[in-house]
Amino acid sequence: MPIQPETILQHASIAVLGVDNNGIIQYANPRAEQLLNRDNAMGTSLKEIDPCMAEQVLSCIEQGQESQTFHVKKPGGGIEITVSLMTCDNGTTGAACFMQTLEEVEASAWKLPNIKEMHMQFQTLLDHSYYGIYILDHKGIVLKVNDVAAGLIGLTKEEMIGTKITDIVDNGIVDTALTPAILKFKKPLTRPLYVIKSNKYIMASGMPIFDEQGNILFVVVIEHDMTIVKELRARLDQVTQVADTIKSELSDRNLLELKNSKIIADAPAMNQVLTVLLKLAKMDASNILITGESGTGKGLLSKFVHHNGSRRNKPFISINCAALPDMLLEAELFGYEKGAFTGASDSGKAGLFELANQGTIFLDEIGDLPFAVQAKLLKFLDDGEIRRLGGTRTIKVDCIVIAATNQNLEELVQRKKFRQDLYFRLNIFPVHIPSLRKRREDILKISNFYLKKYNKIYKQKKRFSENCLEQLQAYDFPGNVRELKNIIKNAVVIKEKDVLDRILSPGITRLKPRDNTSSDKFKPVISQGFNEELLEFERNKLEQALARFDSTRDLAENLGISQSTVVRKLKKHGLSID
Repeated sequence: MPIQPETILQHASIAVLGVDNNGIIQYANPRAEQLLNRDNAMGTSLKEIDPCMAEQVLSCIEQGQESQTFHVKKPGGGIEITVSLMTCDNGTTGAACFMQTLEEVEASAWKLPNIKEMHMQFQTLLDHSYYGIYILDHKGIVLKVNDVAAGLIGLTKEEMIGTKITDIVDNGIVDTALTPAILKFKKPLTRPLYVIKSNKYIMASGMPIFDEQGNILFVVVIEHDMTIVKELRARLDQVTQVADTIKSELSDRNLLELKNSKIIADAPAMNQVLTVLLKLAKMDASNILITGESGTGKGLLSKFVHHNGSRRNKPFISINCAALPDMLLEAELFGYEKGAFTGASDSGKAGLFELANQGTIFLDEIGDLPFAVQAKLLKFLDDGEIRRLGGTRTIKVDCIVIAATNQNLEELVQRKKFRQDLYFRLNIFPVHIPSLRKRREDILKISNFYLKKYNKIYKQKKRFSENCLEQLQAYDFPGNVRELKNIIKNAVVIKEKDVLDRILSPGITRLKPRDNTSSDKFKPVISQGFNEELLEFERNKLEQALARFDSTRDLAENLGISQSTVVRKLKKHGLSID
């Protein structure tokens, strides 16, 4: 008597499942019921047993794919399923599903010549690597991973294998993933990733592997913990006990620490600026003129010079020359004696130059210094002496002078608005800060720095989406770092969702800056519709302008209103210049 086909299927070691086009199980052999963990599975909807598997199988039937193989993650391991379409006598379409555990598939592969040996060699390489390594398929599903890679993000190998990498991001474990961008652009990428739970950064590099037709077969990602680099740096400090060596190491890695702040300078142009300023700081050089667009960080770099020089423990005095009227500015800088003018203090007052003695004075917006005050500043730069307003005695002052401006001083000299001799005295050590759009390599790191900072301040867990990072990388930032910082601060506070997707408002993204020169100022953003109440519209315009300008004089000039009106409106809306 011949053996019946059904008897063969009942005793087959491979799981066989038959489903109709509605996902109802028409046949299941014992091995299939074992893998599905369901007795008497026939007549049951596959969706009820395994929704994920059902979705894949029904998709194959609907698309009319003759044969397709996919993996489904199950407790204790994954299952490989091969779906083959079949048409019944009555014309209905269904599918035959052949299932094996991934362990069974691997065991079968090992029976081929040299496969087992090659696998063991590969696994040994993974397990003994100093770096985290994982391999993904063309859909971004993790196929292989070593303990280091899993440990870096706080998961086990079993939890990662069979998981789509984007699910790990969506579950709030890391802020972003390399693989989707690698699959999209088909090229290697390197990017820092932020591990949210452990509050640390890892550096990841990914490489696509192609077949002969140019299709991506796999993506290999290699990671290392950036905290390890910091630990090694600390050990070097303990062994050598030479602070200069550590500072040089930090400079070489483009990460210079300024007390509790960091200056990020991966871009060669910015790194060169820091190198020059560091040299000037160590030589106690004075008469440094820092130029650059508004918002590029001139004030931060002046502090960088002070804190890296021999006067770091002495006073650092800063003043915005555009913030005060002429008479008050002169009194503030040089001080005044009793009765020097109406309202003067009975005891007189020391000026900022006196307070900066042995330290550093930073004169921001030097291009707005009144012409009369320029003469007194020139005299101080010539002989190192000042005389208080209304006084007769000279006072010796020894301080480093750093000036900054976003204007073209040479042009102001030609227009007779700035003394030529003062310009020559201030411009002994000129340093120009590149705009943020000319140092795009720094945008993502600066963005992550401020995201982490404001997450901590406002107790949030916001993270950037891939789309958001692409927007930031593409935007020109006419307001430079100040604008980027304010955009991120606004997003952390205002946005409801933890994943930040579109944080550039439509008005900002439509802004087109004018040609870049050292004297350029950018027009305020006035592009939203007037479809809200007047007060809300007015506040929005002020906030957008504050992202680009750092003095009430600039705000007034670019908004087309008086300086006093700007001050009044800022106060009315509870706004201020940082």
